[in-house]
Amino acid sequence: MTAAVPSSSSLMEPGRVGEATHGGSVRRGGGRYFVASLTSQASALLRYVVLARLLGPEQLGLAAALTVTAGFFDLVSDTGSDRFLIQDREGGSPQVQKLVQLVYVVRGAAVAGTLVICAIPIAYLYNTPQLASGLALLALSPLISGFLHLDIRRLQRGHDFRSEAGCMIAADMAGLVAAIVGAWLTRNFMAVVCGMVTRAIVLVAGSHMQAIRTYRLGWDCEHAPRLARFAAPLMLNGLMLFIVLQGDRVIVGNQLGVTALGYYSAVVLLIYYPSYIVANYMHAIFIPVIAARRDSARDRNDVSDDLGAQTMMLAVAMAVGFAIVAPPMIPVLFGVRFAQPALLVGMIGVLQVARFLLGWPTTMALAMGRSTTVLMSNLAHFLIFPGALIGLRLIGGLTGVVAGFTGAELIAVAVALSLLNHATHRNPWHGFDRLGVLMLTGVAIGVWNFALGARSLPGCGAMLVVSVVLIVWLCRRERVVVAEAVAGSIRFVSAAFEKIVRKSEGRRKHVLF
Repeated sequence: MTAAVPSSSSLMEPGRVGEATHGGSVRRGGGRYFVASLTSQASALLRYVVLARLLGPEQLGLAAALTVTAGFFDLVSDTGSDRFLIQDREGGSPQVQKLVQLVYVVRGAAVAGTLVICAIPIAYLYNTPQLASGLALLALSPLISGFLHLDIRRLQRGHDFRSEAGCMIAADMAGLVAAIVGAWLTRNFMAVVCGMVTRAIVLVAGSHMQAIRTYRLGWDCEHAPRLARFAAPLMLNGLMLFIVLQGDRVIVGNQLGVTALGYYSAVVLLIYYPSYIVANYMHAIFIPVIAARRDSARDRNDVSDDLGAQTMMLAVAMAVGFAIVAPPMIPVLFGVRFAQPALLVGMIGVLQVARFLLGWPTTMALAMGRSTTVLMSNLAHFLIFPGALIGLRLIGGLTGVVAGFTGAELIAVAVALSLLNHATHRNPWHGFDRLGVLMLTGVAIGVWNFALGARSLPGCGAMLVVSVVLIVWLCRRERVVVAEAVAGSIRFVSAAFEKIVRKSEGRRKHVLF
């Protein structure tokens, strides 16, 4: 489903190439950006499939430990300055862009230095000293990435996603090839480092090739305080996002070992990558749209409801689809050594789509410039540590970790919705019915697994009736989004058919003449 973006007149801002005013919403390259996001996540998933086949669970676990560490430093150092270029009223000015690019360079150097210094302690956290050399070499990736030319982000103020889409596709494909070649030659986890460094080189080179403005670095005393106020909460928020997105893998690696981490990563990444593709696309598309309507409560709330409906429907679809497709696909993709119980696989799907649903209120808050709201909503994520530990003690193993994390994630979504409603002066319970639908979906998936495992025909029959009722009610509740999805699908099929017909007629005329 493509994010539905409300249309309005397109007006170019005087003196700023590629920017639209807050009233404009002509989107260029939106489809290409979605393809780029799809390519990015498909490349990452394919990389894990190949590594699992070539390296096995233990080396895959070590590779996962490297990517988790890279994700940690990326999130905790995230100033949100690239979004500041889009969200801020003066974000399109050369002065702000030079400042943000300077921040990027400093961030890359700081992360690289910290990785080198902390390589040995992090390796011992996973009880695997051989990780230290990989972490030290991994420092090249953020160091290179710091020199990204942010014109590819600035252009998104005018809803132009073409430049970043092209850079992403080239970088991810190059990184995938480098990782596969590295795995084939080394047969160890260092292949991940080869892929990540190659990706950083290609992405930075592509951003400079696609840029309109000359690359400049500079400090600006006028804009720096405003950027600092925007960035400070997001850096703290990055730590909590890491806890949410990667904390489970840290606990698994530390408590159960890197081999168990390899098994777990193989399952969770199957749902993580598809959900991230959609979440990243919707986040990029909706932020400029919401920012353009932040001064109109009615228009802003309409966009919020549209975003919430789309996010919830996609979350339910992904959770159900993953519970059905993933259990038989895991041994096919990764090998029989990676097979996991269907109930655990379904629980992992619910955990990931709960994280996906959180993108609705956090995207709204960021687009309105309320980064502090995002920070406060994510404070609830600290519950994942006690939740995981309680789950390990009461249930045990991966199932316990996932159960604990899912409970904490649902609480975080509830907190985020409450804060969003307070910030927009809406009913405190607005949108909670969508969270309830997701919880009911998770319960239904669990009961379906028990009924099928027990081979209970009455239980399966009852669940079939309940599932049909839930689907009918959900389609009626979100009939606007369903109608938009159907209409969009019809337009896509019609356009594709017309294109095929035109090409066929063109070939026929070429043959005749």
